[in-house]
Amino acid sequence: MNEAMKQLQTALVSALKADSELTASIGTNRVFDSPGKGLRPPYIVVGRHDCQRQLAQDLFISSHVLDWHIWLDKPHRCEGFDIAARLWTALEAVTIVGGNMKLIQTAHTRTESTIVPSNGWTRVLVQTQFRIENN
Repeated sequence: MNEAMKQLQTALVSALKADSELTASIGTNRVFDSPGKGLRPPYIVVGRHDCQRQLAQDLFISSHVLDWHIWLDKPHRCEGFDIAARLWTALEAVTIVGGNMKLIQTAHTRTESTIVPSNGWTRVLVQTQFRIENN
């Protein structure tokens, strides 16, 4: 299961880093598993990645939930929502995970936003779900 998580997350992060529209919005190399200490927005970080594995007709299906946190260094929800829409477009275009895994379903399950009172930064959360068939 950990290998499936690693391969899926690598494929998704690579797709986001390669997306020219997203890069134009947040800058080059601004998608992280974990941002460095003291890093200022804008950036996107994987906030959570959960996986549940099921056996279905002699195939293993893994369901992955990933939370993507979009951070902006200003109180601007509309810009965050525009970036969230582009993030989802880039993720939805991913079709290959790697190895013997086949991506069989993608879904955007939730979006929420917050403006942090202490610094005025905006955080937009995009929650996604991916189902993978492991042969």
